[in-house]
Parts: sequence; C-alpha cells; structure tokens
Amino acid sequence: GRRAMLVDAVLYAESIALTGAFPQATKLGVRRPRPIDYAACSGMDMVGSQCNNTDLQLSFFSGHASATATISATATYLAFARSGWRRPRPWITLGVGVALTSFVSYWRVRSGAHFPTDVIMGSMAGGGIGVLVPHFHRLPHYHQEELEAPPVIIGYAPALGGGTMTAEWRF
Repeated sequence: GRRAMLVDAVLYAESIALTGAFPQATKLGVRRPRPIDYAACSGMDMVGSQCNNTDLQLSFFSGHASATATISATATYLAFARSGWRRPRPWITLGVGVALTSFVSYWRVRSGAHFPTDVIMGSMAGGGIGVLVPHFHRLPHYHQEELEAPPVIIGYAPALGGGTMTAEWRF
C-alpha cells in the first residue's frame, strides 16, 4: 500500500544519496585522469589548455556504474525480502539489474570516460550500498514491546557546496 511505497521511496532516496556522495568524495581524493585525457592531452602543454579541466581528472570510480548498481541492488534486495527465494520475481529483478549495470559500465568504458577498474569498483560500491541501506533499516522480528533501534544508523545531510555523511553505531 501507500506505507510500503513511502518506505521504498525513502530506501531508494537514501541509497542514491549515499551513492552520489561516496564516488564524488573518492574522485576528488584520488584524482585519476580519464582515459580520454590520456588520448587528447598526451603531447600538449597541460598548463593553460583545455587539458587542465578538472572533470578530466575524475575517473576513479564510476558514478554512473555505482548509481545503476545501487538502484538494481536495492530493487533486488526488496524483491527477495518480499517474495522469497522460490519465486521468479526477485531472480528476474536480479538478472535485469546485472544486465543494466553491465550495459552502463560497458558504455562508460567504451566512451573513454572510465577504465575497466573504474566501473568494476563503481559497480561493487554501488551494489554494496544498495544492499546495506535496506538491510540496516530492516528491523529484527521481535515482539512489539522488545523493539529497539537498529545497531547502525547512516545519515547524509546535503548542504550548499558539499554535505555531511555520518555513521552511528550502538554498542
């Protein structure tokens, strides 16, 4: 019903927000040049040219592959959690998600925007976030009077020019 749709929307939004922040922070820290940067700027003067563009130094890891993998992994996790292992729906969701992530990853490499290692890492990071976010929100099956907060809480607060990401553990 409506409540399930709202819960799904929150899970997808949180997964996508974390996946949007994590690759960008990694790209800014690593500053790996894109493959097209090597082809277009190999013999040119790097100072004062278009080869000094910051976007050309943001290859590792692929945000497109991680976003696609996150959405696919969240959809697959929710399908398995609701339908079980014996139904075809979660397996179809998994197959379509893997195919879509592979397609996006292939074209990111083919276009010269990323190396294969960039899309492999992006797919792994996105898949991990896409599985962990709904998993951390899943409440254990206790009786109503025994419910307690989940042991790990992950939060992201966007702000102008950046944002804050937090993780809280309960011991």
